[in-house]
This record gives sequence, C-alpha cells and structure tokens, in this order.
Amino acid sequence: MLLGRDTELASLAASVAQVRAGMSQVVVLRGEAGIGKTALMDATADLATDLRVLRVAGVEAESEFPYAALHRLLVAQVDAFAELPDTQRDALSAAFGMADGPAADRFLVSLAVLSLLATVASGGPLLCCVDDTQWLDPESLNVLAFVARRVHAEGIGLVFTVRTGTDDVAVLDGLPVLPVEGLPQQDALDLLRSVVDGTLDLKVAHQIAAATRGNPLAITDLSGSLTGNQLSGALLLPEPLPVGHRLEAHYLRQIAGFPDPTQRWLLIAATEPQGNIGYVTAAAGTQGLPPEAADPAERARLVTLAGTVRFRHPLVRSAVYGGATSSQRRAAHRALAEVTTRTNDADRRAWHRASASLQPDEAVAADLVRAADRAASRGGYAARATFLARAAELTPDERLRAERLLAAADAALTAGAPSQAHRLLDAIDPDLLGPTDRGNRLMLRGRATVSVGGERAMARVVESCLDAHTTLRAAAPELAREALFGAVDFALRAEHLTEGTDMRELGAVALAYATGDTLTDELLAGFGTLVTSGYRASIPVLRSAFARIADSELDEAELLDHYLVVVTTSTRLWDDEIREAVLRRCADVARRTGALHVLETVLYSWSLHETTLGRLDAADELLLEVRELRSAVADMPEMWEVFRSPEQVAWRAPQDARERLERAHAASTWLGIGAAANLSRVGLVTLELAAGNYAEAAAVADALIDQETAGEFGRVLPDLVEAAARAGDRPLAERALAQLTDRATASGRPWALGLLDRSRALLAPPADADALYRSALSTLGATAAVGDVARAHLLHGEWLRRQKRRKDAREALRTALAMFEDMGAPGFADRARQELHATGETTRQRGPDAANGLTPQEATIAALARDGLTNPEIAERLFISTSTVDYHLRKVFRKLAIESRRQLGRVL
Repeated sequence: MLLGRDTELASLAASVAQVRAGMSQVVVLRGEAGIGKTALMDATADLATDLRVLRVAGVEAESEFPYAALHRLLVAQVDAFAELPDTQRDALSAAFGMADGPAADRFLVSLAVLSLLATVASGGPLLCCVDDTQWLDPESLNVLAFVARRVHAEGIGLVFTVRTGTDDVAVLDGLPVLPVEGLPQQDALDLLRSVVDGTLDLKVAHQIAAATRGNPLAITDLSGSLTGNQLSGALLLPEPLPVGHRLEAHYLRQIAGFPDPTQRWLLIAATEPQGNIGYVTAAAGTQGLPPEAADPAERARLVTLAGTVRFRHPLVRSAVYGGATSSQRRAAHRALAEVTTRTNDADRRAWHRASASLQPDEAVAADLVRAADRAASRGGYAARATFLARAAELTPDERLRAERLLAAADAALTAGAPSQAHRLLDAIDPDLLGPTDRGNRLMLRGRATVSVGGERAMARVVESCLDAHTTLRAAAPELAREALFGAVDFALRAEHLTEGTDMRELGAVALAYATGDTLTDELLAGFGTLVTSGYRASIPVLRSAFARIADSELDEAELLDHYLVVVTTSTRLWDDEIREAVLRRCADVARRTGALHVLETVLYSWSLHETTLGRLDAADELLLEVRELRSAVADMPEMWEVFRSPEQVAWRAPQDARERLERAHAASTWLGIGAAANLSRVGLVTLELAAGNYAEAAAVADALIDQETAGEFGRVLPDLVEAAARAGDRPLAERALAQLTDRATASGRPWALGLLDRSRALLAPPADADALYRSALSTLGATAAVGDVARAHLLHGEWLRRQKRRKDAREALRTALAMFEDMGAPGFADRARQELHATGETTRQRGPDAANGLTPQEATIAALARDGLTNPEIAERLFISTSTVDYHLRKVFRKLAIESRRQLGRVL
C-alpha cells in the first residue's frame, strides 16, 4: 500500500470494482509534479490484475506528432479493428497511418476509438491508464476526452494523471477529479525516515516535511541530496530548499555534477521522444560517446535502461533539456536526425532537422512541409499547423514563408484551434501574398473570428467575407463566389446585427455576381432578389434552387455547403417538405462522415423545424443529441444558451421560461447571432399568446416585423394578427393581415394558406368567420403543422363560445386541449382549459405519462428503438457505445414494465 494514500486508494478501488461489475468509470488524478499521481495509477493497475490494462504516458517531445499517444495505447488491439463499422475502421486506420485514404474527421476517429474500446471490453473489463496527460499530442487528447464523456455501461475504466498548472487539458474539464495533495505531516515524516539511513533530527524532519508540502518526490530526492550533518541538525539546511518549481533546478545541479559525456548522453536521451535506446545509442556514437557514458546517471537512478530509456520523472527530462544551451540542444537534434533513418520515423527526422537548424534552410523547411502533408493525410491538422509554422520560420523566401503561414493557419482552424489561427494570420504581411491568398486570408480570419466567438463575432464576419469577395473577384472568380456565399450565409445568421454592410447592399452584390447556373448562383440570386425586389419576386428563383438541392444526385459536399441557406430561406416560404428533406439527408451524411460540427448545426436546425410544426417530442430528442454533441465539441457558455431552443422553451412553458428566453437573447446578441436573438423574441410571442397576454405579444411581434431585413418574420405575422385582434388593435391586425396575405398567396404552400385563412377568420364578420376557420382546419390538417392545427381548433372554439354556440365550442376546445396535452404544451392547454370552463364544462389536468419516468437519454433511446433502429444504429447516432444503449434499454423496459422493444410502440 502507498504511504498516506488510504483515502485515494479507497476511491480508486471503488472505481475498479465498478469497472469489474461492468460499469464504466473515469477518474482524473490532478496534482503537482512529484505528488504521487503515477504511483497512484500504478497502484490502481495493481488493483486491477484481473482486468485487461492498457497504458500510455504523454511525452513532451512527442506532443507534435498526431495520434502518437493513441497509437501507442491501442497498437496491440489492432485485431479488433475488423469488428468496427467500415467508416470507423477506415478513419482509425488512416489516423494511425495504417492505410491510405482521405483524412478522417477527428470526431469519427473518436467514435471509432469508443467502439474499439467497447469491443475489447466485451471480452472482459478494461482499464486504460493515461499518465502525464498534459503532454499528449492534441489529437490523442481530444479523442480520449471524447471517449471519457461517453463511456457508461461498457466496463471501461479511464484513469488520467494531469499536472496542475498546465493549460492544455481544458478538454478534460467536467470529468470526475480526484485531487492528489501532499502527504499528511505524519506520513511525510514516516516517508522521510524510511529513506534516510543515518540520524534524522526531528526538527529538521519537520522543516523538510513543511517545506516540501508533503510532496513524496521532493522528500525522497531532497533527503538524498542533503549531507548527514544537515539531516542530523549539525549544519543548517540550504535556503531555500529545492522544492516545488525549484525541484527541477535541484535535478539540474545533480546533472551538472556528472562527467561531460554523461551530460551529453542524457541530453540526447531527453531529446529522443520515444526513448528509443537504439537511436539514443547510435546518436551518442556519432558524438564519440562510449556506451558507459550513461552509467553515472543510471547509478543515480535518474534513468533506467530496460528496452527503452526511462527517466526517473518527467522533471528530470525537462531539467536536462531545459538546462542545456541552445547550441547543445541543436547538436543533440542533429545527431538524432542523422541516425533516425526508419521510414516510419520520417516525421521525427524532419522535426530533429528543424530543431537543429539556426538559420533559414529551404531543404529543411521542405522536409517539414512533407511531414505536414503526411500529418494531414492522417487527420493530424494540429501537427500540420505546427510543422508548417516551423517550416515558415525556416523558409528563406519571404513570399513562400507567408504562404506557409497561411497554410498553417488553415490547418490550425481545421484542428479546432482558432486562436492559434489568428496568431498565424497576424504574422502575415498581406502585401507578400497574391490576390488569391489575400482573399483566402480574409476568409480564414472571418472563420477564425466566428470559431473563437466573442462579442459580436458573427456580426463582424460578414464584412470580412465581403472584403474577401472583392479581393478575389478578378484573380479567382470561383473563390470569390464562395466568399460571397459565405457572406450571405453569415448575414442570414447575423440578421439585423450585421456590421459593415446591410442586407440590401449585400443583396445587390449577390444579384450582380450570380450570373452562372450553379446551385450557389441560384441561391445568391434568390437572396439578392428577396432583399432588393421583395418576397414575391424571389420565390421562383428560390424554388429552382430548392429543386436542385432536393436532387438525390447532388454531391454530398455541395449539400453540406449549402444546406443552411436553403433551410433558412425555405422557412420564409413555409416550405416544410423541402426543409425536412434537406435536414434529414444532411444529418445522414454528417453522421456517416463523422462531421460532428456540421451535425450539431443540422440537428439544432431540425429541432427548430420540429418545434415550428408543434412536434415537440421529436424536437426534444434532437436537442438531446445536440447536447451530446455540444459536450463533444466543447464551446463557450454563451453557445450553450443559444442552443437551448427558445421556441421549445416557450411551448413547454417551464416556470423560468422568461428568464431562459432573456438569457438566450442576451447571449445571442453578445455573440452577434441576430437570428438566434430574434428566435428568443419569437419564443416570447408564443409564451405571451399562450398566457393570453395579447397586448404584450403584439408589441414584441410588431417590433420583430419592423426590424425585418430579409423576410425572416413572415411566420410571425399570423401571431401578430391574433395578438393585435385580441388586444383590440384592429388597425395593427389589418396591417399584419395585408402583409400575410401577400406572402402566403405568393408562397402558395398549404401551411401558409391555412394560416392565412385562420388569420382572416379572426377579423372576418360572423357570417364569414366559421367557414374560414373550417377552411383553415381542413388545409392545415393536410400538413405536418400539428401545433398550428391545435391553435386553429383553439381559436375556432373561442370564437364559437363568443357566438354562444357552446356545444360546438366544447367540441373544438376539447380537440385543442387534447392536442396540446399530447404535444406537451401546458401554456396553450391551460388557455384551452379555461375556455372550456367558460362553457360550463369541467376538465381536469392530465396526469403524467408513463414515459415521464424516463430520463431524456432513455426517452431518446426508447424512441429510436421504437422506430426500428438496432442497438448499433442507435449507438452510432448518439455517439455512445452499443453496451450503453443496451444498458439504457434494459432500464427503459423495467420502468415501462415491458419485456421487448416490440412493445415500445404501445407505451410511448
């Protein structure tokens, strides 16, 4: 047992027991260097001798090589690759350089690793120990963090050790942490006594224990460096004692006492990232160092030579490397570059050559560029960015240097490091770039701005894209078209918050440039026509684009590039069919290719689509997937607020609905996402209407219509007609109805025409109103818009009651109440219930469904199983393992008192 670690060991033993029982566990051991994290991990592995144990340790010198740590962790499990789905197997094989093929999305690699570990664990519980996590390469770290957030019922344990004070492991935030503190005083004294052979003065012992704060490494190594007289109290201790951040200096002084050959040998060993003893020995030989040069360091227990070179502690390695002069480090890298000859180690050789170079050298820079290309082929874009940035530093030609910095920024952005991309872009003198690269730089800066987020980020990027379009127009017309389309895409998201231009100006540019017959041209022309010539004129152009994107032969990449503009504009046209078809196909493509950043946006847009139709349960299921994905692609807190779906909140009407809507509005406005900010106001209109606060609803809806920039609030017009009519503001209601009439008749879609009849009925004389309501119900009933059908029944019932037709009113209101209760819309259900009470009918509130006992994730899994998906299909859709799906389904069956998935359709 470890001295003084009973509490930590008990916690770790409990975690191992859970893994042994088939449940998954994650623990992050966090503490300062030398505090005993690795010893606790070793002890955990000892507790798991009946489990399969996989281990890997981060190596600072290896952190630039993509998927290096992950490959070392999983290389022995290569036989299990055959059991992975084809896309996952191909992605993981490409990441590890085991097969040729396109670079895989890192999230698809992450899902592949989750599936692989679950497959391995199906043969018995599995423990993965990841030491010195702060020094993993970024690709490996992100994958393991993804897996750690998704394991549940597979029998997988993940133990990470992380040094405090490191900033590169934020992706582990939120995982269970077991802090590793210094030893209690008595245990620190006992450890000190156990490592001191001679006399130990009690006062001196207390002084050492206090100064080291109970750090076991500091206690052990400090005691070995003090003289017998100092330990016995005959001489004063040195001041200050070499502990904490000074421990590295202590090792450096110890190393300085070795003979010069030993110091040079240690530097070569510290420079070789894998501890490859063959390379270390060969490199030492090129410098004339004899094999016995390592002996003094080995006798001092600073290194161990047993197949590989292992340092006593990472602090020893960093002391050796950090304590050398730059010329000494370059010599070590040069020696290793000379002997690192294996084909598989070409990237390491390139890095050694680069690290050995002091002056620009095109041959070395070109070697790094080739390494960067190899990294990209494996999906290692973080490594590509690093290689290219260093290549740029070594490039003699200033124009080529600027081009390589631009390529590095592109790679950094792809790797999910927008702040690094910004720094690289700032280092480029635009005058050194040609027009094409200048335009690309502007586009990259815009994308990086949105990815970093921050105040008004979305609002500012439109102007950047428009500038890129202007720069590219003469030199690269196709790229100019892409830049202009990007400006339109971002403008449709920024809406009224757009800075540096306005919709009409942007629309005029789009209309003038959209002269081709591509999908991009048609969408640009449709947008330009919408904002310059109006709603009715834009419809034929937009419908043509919709037909093109609905074509099953359309290239998948083109679909993903254009879908958001199509979804946005089809919403303006009440074209729910094309919107759903595009969203469904995009979700399928994004899932299959592992494009999680795209998938989260698709699913969120789909949840909004379902909400506008009133299919709130379907929206809930999609939002659960969005939450799962948001935790995978971790974003700023403001983005969590944006992705909470304000309209869904309004329909569900929880007690804190107004507070949620205000938070979403504030966060969206701060980020410059005008569309999301306005969505919270649309939600507020819905909330006020449900509560019968008609004047308040009319004020909010009217303000939205007033700030409209591109026909985005057509669907709010029926709400404004209802709110204004019920608030007694007939002029406002008639003005809104006139606008709605123009747009709905131009659209011609059944959904729009049904809403138009419903709105006309509100202002029609009694002789005409009943027929209009019935026409609205008939037309809307043929659509998927169940929410609007329910509201039509409610409005019809309210009108019938006011006409003293109580029997007819009760029938309509009962239908509305049942529909609202089925939807889970308590605000509108209460409004219908109050109207029924006014007719003299007594109602009671529906009790909770049996399904309400399910957690959101259980409900989603149950719904997917009900719809016929297999466990592996559900796992792939929700980015969890098959074992976790099986676990949750068993809980669902128990809660719902059923025995098979065939019964789910009956109870859900």
